[in-house]
Amino acid sequence: MVAGARTFTLEDTLIEPQVLDPPPTRHALFIFLLALAAVLHLATAGWGDLYDGVEGQTAGGAREMLATQQWLAPTNDGVALLQTPPLVYWLIILSYKIFGVTAMAARLPIALAMIASVALTFLIGERLAGYWRGFAAGLIDLCSAGAFLLGRAVTPEPIFSAFIAGAIFCAVCGYQRRQFRRAWFAGFWLCAGFACLSKGPEALFYLAGVCVLLAIFFREARLRFRFLLRWSYLLLFLAIVAPWFIWAQRHFPGFFPRMFGWPRDPGLPRWRFLVLHFAWWFPASILVLPGMLFATRKIIRPHEITFADALPLCWMVVGFLPLLLLGHQTAFSSMSMWSAFALWAAVVWERTPSTLRGAGLGLLILAGSAIATVAFFAPEILAGFAPASIAVANWPAFSHMLEIAGVALGISAVAALYFAVRQRSEIALVLILVSMVPIGLGLADGRSRMAPSFSLAGAARFLNPRLGERGQVIFEGAPPRGSTLTFYLNRKFFLVNQRPDFSDQSAAAQEKYLDENFVLDVWNRSDPIYLVIDENRIPYWQKLVTARVHIYHQVTTCGHYVVLSNQL
Repeated sequence: MVAGARTFTLEDTLIEPQVLDPPPTRHALFIFLLALAAVLHLATAGWGDLYDGVEGQTAGGAREMLATQQWLAPTNDGVALLQTPPLVYWLIILSYKIFGVTAMAARLPIALAMIASVALTFLIGERLAGYWRGFAAGLIDLCSAGAFLLGRAVTPEPIFSAFIAGAIFCAVCGYQRRQFRRAWFAGFWLCAGFACLSKGPEALFYLAGVCVLLAIFFREARLRFRFLLRWSYLLLFLAIVAPWFIWAQRHFPGFFPRMFGWPRDPGLPRWRFLVLHFAWWFPASILVLPGMLFATRKIIRPHEITFADALPLCWMVVGFLPLLLLGHQTAFSSMSMWSAFALWAAVVWERTPSTLRGAGLGLLILAGSAIATVAFFAPEILAGFAPASIAVANWPAFSHMLEIAGVALGISAVAALYFAVRQRSEIALVLILVSMVPIGLGLADGRSRMAPSFSLAGAARFLNPRLGERGQVIFEGAPPRGSTLTFYLNRKFFLVNQRPDFSDQSAAAQEKYLDENFVLDVWNRSDPIYLVIDENRIPYWQKLVTARVHIYHQVTTCGHYVVLSNQL
């Protein structure tokens, strides 16, 4: 008699629970997810210069805090940055102390926060519906286009998002576990406090909104979440948050009332905000689109919705709807709910009928084929749609990146369609998302290549060896537009044609605000003076300078900025 032995397929080995016990499989998936996140975020932390705007403000503010040893008020060229509490700056300062003041060191806390968000997305999904749900959600969160682009930016959003996800994970654990509920709810308030110190008191309203919505729909949530309001937890939260806000109000009168209505840019138009999120959530946004359009009731199940289904929906409503309705939205402002979208996208993919899964994969095949075909045979068509910020010299590299993206998408989508037909939707989803790795690395490389068009790092490197002991730099424009000078320039600079900021009312601080007459008066001196202006202002300043002092030299350009000097 011959004993028979079953041969297990790849799908059986990786997916079927009866072959491998859940713990080893779960640990392997979690380790794979964290390792991939570390490669994608840590390995690219040193790519490219910082951008003007919030990146320059955050990294430059941390550099100034380290230089002046003033640990409570972040500044940018001496202007207090009270819109953002100091926790993010403290984390970047710690990185500076360990690795030096570099762009890589500034991005390191952001990279670690992105890895933490992916890990917490996995853990939340595992708590709600098992480790495969958590792995799918974590991979969607990690391998979305927005994570590759915005997840590398030095902003408070990734750190704020990590603490929001940490608070929600603690709330879920406290909801499910009675034995350790006090400890988990204490962790909720601890994360809430750090989230407030990362971005502001809106974190408290954010988390309260999620919990209140869940409590409205689920009696168990009402009964269990009421323990979050114990006085000991509130004291813990106040002990973390209150000291800095009290200090800021005492040293900058009027700070606290302005905090909730802080003047901001108008933000993106609503239609553009929505379109951008469709792009940020690619490829999951395309994969789940057929199911959401044609099998909505099967996916949402309104008459039998569970806590696991409702949590991502409530999280998305609180994190996205106010931004859409109230305005002031930016490309970064919704990052705190991207984990919720990943959790919900994993649910949608799991419940979508096989024919609609095939439709989503078919859309990806068409998209990949179209991109690859045009990139290979008619790149001038794509060049016509390329943003103006992409320099002509960089276009061949971007065209090559699009060729790789199109081929990778097309091949992976065809392979995923094969597994989807065989009812192996988990493998199909993994194939699509892992194929985003080379595409994401190309996006990160493309972002670094575009840095010269959005950064004054090149101008600062040009000026540093030429300033000497008495040279001065003057920038025409709002401080955020030239914020990378704070990080890359080795001295403070002056501002022309700008009004002092609300938090910049001291006599010493106002000395850096100059008018045109003062600039023209010092232009004829022997000390080196360098004026950084937008290229659109060249005719104006050329006429002004030549009419007054007859010394006009354009010494270098950086993106759409030009540096003028009174030196030959």
